[in-house]
Amino acid sequence: MGRGLISDEIINQIRDRVDIADIVSHHVSLTKAGQNLKGLCPFHQEKNPSFTVSPSRQIFHCFGCGAGGNVFTFLTRITGGSFPEVVRDLGRKVGVEVEEAAAHAGPQSAHTNRVEQLNQAAAAWFQQNLRDDRVGAGAREYLLSRGIQQTTIDQFGIGVAPAEWDGLLKELTKKGFPHGDLATAGLVVARESGSGFYDRFRARVMFTITDLRKRVVGFGGRVLGEGMPKYLNSPDTPLFKKGQTLFAFDHAREAIARTKTVIVVEGYFDAIALHQAGITHAVATLGTALTPEHIQVVRRFATNVVLLFDPDAAGVRAALRSLDLFVNSGLGVKVITLPAGDDPDTFIRKEGPEAFARLEATAPSLLDYALDHSVTQAAAGSLEDRIRSVDEVLRILQKSEHPIEREERIRVVAERLGINQSRLIERYPALLLQQKNTAGAPRAQSVQISPIPVFKGLPEERDLILLLLHGKLAPADVRRLRPEAFTVAACQKLVELAIAHLDRDGRISVRSLLDVAVDDPGCGALATELSLREDHCDDVPAHIKACLDCLDRKRAEQVMRDLIGQLKTAEREGRWDDARTLNVQVNELQMRKAGTPTAGVVSLVKE
Repeated sequence: MGRGLISDEIINQIRDRVDIADIVSHHVSLTKAGQNLKGLCPFHQEKNPSFTVSPSRQIFHCFGCGAGGNVFTFLTRITGGSFPEVVRDLGRKVGVEVEEAAAHAGPQSAHTNRVEQLNQAAAAWFQQNLRDDRVGAGAREYLLSRGIQQTTIDQFGIGVAPAEWDGLLKELTKKGFPHGDLATAGLVVARESGSGFYDRFRARVMFTITDLRKRVVGFGGRVLGEGMPKYLNSPDTPLFKKGQTLFAFDHAREAIARTKTVIVVEGYFDAIALHQAGITHAVATLGTALTPEHIQVVRRFATNVVLLFDPDAAGVRAALRSLDLFVNSGLGVKVITLPAGDDPDTFIRKEGPEAFARLEATAPSLLDYALDHSVTQAAAGSLEDRIRSVDEVLRILQKSEHPIEREERIRVVAERLGINQSRLIERYPALLLQQKNTAGAPRAQSVQISPIPVFKGLPEERDLILLLLHGKLAPADVRRLRPEAFTVAACQKLVELAIAHLDRDGRISVRSLLDVAVDDPGCGALATELSLREDHCDDVPAHIKACLDCLDRKRAEQVMRDLIGQLKTAEREGRWDDARTLNVQVNELQMRKAGTPTAGVVSLVKE
């Protein structure tokens, strides 16, 4: 069905020109699994891949959380865009023009579009300033001192905000943008006096922040000369959330998907320097600590993470804080420690990419890094310090789900701390109990699995729908289908849709059915799940007949119970003509039932 003012014809044209596997692979690392593709679900936390994409059916389904649908469903969930936005974006990629009156777009969509337009105009102005002989001279000199090449400047859309209070304000006002919209976009700030606005970014090298859809969502500015704060980011806006955004992710996405690894650094220049050196799977946080939302974004593309924070105390704390985020996330996490006095930017310029690759190859896991830090701190202190550090070390060890790894690490820690290993083992359960008793402290957590709703109907219903969605029902089977014979509403809806999508031979057109069913909130999840199941039986026609016979029998039994109830009511109320008619109907049903097979049905779907 169409959505809003976008016609079915346009939607179908776009659907026919895109391949869901190509689209999903830009967001999820997929591997071949028979006729389908599998990967870690981007919509919930898991360690074993349960997210399945079917190129032949052009649908996806996660057998862990139940998410499913077509290419439009996937993109609306993964990008947070509305259905019309997703259709328009896909249409541009495949050469299909999507006409939709802006006046009829939703208020949130229109709001977001205005911010995007403002950001694009601001980015163009910042970049124009950098090219200006007079205005951009100081910024160009600074970038040259940082080793940033012109091709890199162009690639990342680097610009400059001049040392003026209202340069951007005047420029965008001339283009017809209202002051209120500029403030919503975070480009200007209201004066304390309450009258007028001034530019948020002044005398700064400007970094353009783009999302995975290549939209300009915000900016970061590094002050030229002295001044605080050294780095300033756009505030959160309808288009931009710092805690959900990673700088350079759109530039790094292909390399991350190819290498299955992402390098996370702390600053703009760190990420840019790595990209310039050919290490193109690097991203940067935006002045915030890593968040569960960041981890969810990373997990869509990578299975390995390399943390590259500054080697000072703040960098160490940042690495240690991330431990809870990554624990049991299914991601392999390593920590690179740079030489004292270096950050990624200076190290890569001095030592080159080969030296960086050696550091990455020998980097310890995040858990080992945390243990080593705690043990080193304790070993340098008094006996009391060593004893006090034991709990900290054991808390770290609890984060590992692997008992053999825990035991080996306990042995190493005992040796390094000079404490008997048995004492550490004795302390371990006591600490677990202590933590359980004080379990109210907030912890950073990733999104948890939302369990799939349990199928509450008959096995025969589920098997018939499964075989229907795999195109196994013959025309004679289809003619026996009755929506009212099913007890589950989703099954009833799928049967109704199936009957409405028959080809000339009386068979169900599965592809046409799925195009409609996956968008139906009443049956979409069931349709994607059962159509991607790979359950088999030896004699499909016999199983279909047995399922249909069973549903007919159960339906007849229900009708019989209803008729007997009506018969008793008619007799009680003295409606003898009605009673005689109902009695005839009951006798007819009993005679039919006598000739109906009563063998049970073995379900295809293993629970």
